[in-house]
Amino acid sequence: MLSLRNKRESFALLNTPAVLFILITITILRIYSLYISPIELSVDEAQYWHWSRNIDFGYFTKPPLIAWLIGFSTFIFGNEEWAVRLFAPITHLFISLVLWGTGKYAFGANSGKIAALIWIFTPAASLGGFIISTDTPLLLFWSLSLLFLLISLRQNLSFTSIFVGIFLGFAFLSKYAALYFLIFFIIWWLIYDRNTFLSIKNILIIIFTSFLIASINLYWNYLNDFATVNHTISNANLSVINLSYNNVIDFLSSQFLVFGPLLFLLYLLVIIDCLFKDREITLFALISFPIIILITIQSFLKIANANWAVTAYVGAALIISYYVTMTRSTVFKIFFYVGLLLNILISSYILTITINGSFYPLNLKSNPLRKNLGFENLASKIHDTFKEEKVSKIVFEKRGDISRFNYYLNRYDKDLKNKIYIKTNSLVPGNFYELNYNYNLINKIKNEKILIVKNFPDITETNYNLNEIKFIKSISIKTVQNLKRTYYLYVGEIR
Repeated sequence: MLSLRNKRESFALLNTPAVLFILITITILRIYSLYISPIELSVDEAQYWHWSRNIDFGYFTKPPLIAWLIGFSTFIFGNEEWAVRLFAPITHLFISLVLWGTGKYAFGANSGKIAALIWIFTPAASLGGFIISTDTPLLLFWSLSLLFLLISLRQNLSFTSIFVGIFLGFAFLSKYAALYFLIFFIIWWLIYDRNTFLSIKNILIIIFTSFLIASINLYWNYLNDFATVNHTISNANLSVINLSYNNVIDFLSSQFLVFGPLLFLLYLLVIIDCLFKDREITLFALISFPIIILITIQSFLKIANANWAVTAYVGAALIISYYVTMTRSTVFKIFFYVGLLLNILISSYILTITINGSFYPLNLKSNPLRKNLGFENLASKIHDTFKEEKVSKIVFEKRGDISRFNYYLNRYDKDLKNKIYIKTNSLVPGNFYELNYNYNLINKIKNEKILIVKNFPDITETNYNLNEIKFIKSISIKTVQNLKRTYYLYVGEIR
């Protein structure tokens, strides 16, 4: 059986204890940065925390695994921001270790170590080690699926194929983008294998097992009018096409920052060559590059976020680790060294941003950190007004506000549990809060006092069905530079 393992492996980057020390040290530093960082939870993180208060098999916009992870970490460590995010750096450590094992199994010991180092220092892992997102568990189970698929290719055993299906099923429970793995893997099998190394029986085992694991979420969707499935389809809806070359440029440019400027360039330079090599390197190519192509097309037709192609870089890390260990090109190795060093610098800068809550020495015209500062302080003022005015409910008007304020008003006590709502004019729920905490749909008691938190001063608002709306006060907090976040508090009695 053909193997790409190089018997002469003369390329030695670092010894095993040193690589392991680097991976663990980086992870500890990232956990420490979570603990001391002043950066508050994002809209999605706060919403995932809210989901984790009620463990289920699915939620309005995402499969359930992200809520399970947060529920587990906060059950043990409490509801602080660092506890909500704790599994982010830990999971990326596990991804690095899995890639280490995959690279070693496919191409040799040095390739495995290089793959682990590539991943831990990618900007995607550096930023992903601070932000808890659905991509985080997806990438772990994607990597595990790939490792056991590689083992299945070499051994063609039903037992290992079962594990491929299990991990692929959990990847689906993390994010529906896991379907890319199954689709492009089957395409690869039809082109390069066709029952030669992996039997059709084991293909069916993988499909059946993954479907069995994923079925718990599919059944939840069935019981809930396919809420998550419909939301995902809506996001990818191409019925409204807006052809834009600028979106393509923006997306492709972002990929240089997701994987690293020089490493992404090296990946693009070798990817075509991968399609004409051994079955294993072509497997890594076909479950990575088509994803980038697909999302690039999506960006041209509509829009695409930078992270939508992040699963491609699991295979990309393995591909580059192969070429670094097998090539005799000094130029390629120099580019790799410089690229890895550049990623280390970027990773270090991201770490300082999370620790200090500042982009210093850069002076950005539009500082993204402003979106994640000041909510805890403002929540305290809203809570004081809630008690002083003796109101029974708080109403917000934007998902971003209700998501984060719900976290900061409820994480230490349950005084406001199920007392926070959103006012919307939409007839069809567009998010979790509009579906479950819609002010328009709740039972209202006459003379009940409502606190309304608005983003702008407006005392003429009348669609709350209140006797009157009385302005109480405005609350403000400085975020970054000279910018402030201000809310306007009103109280009214239900008619």
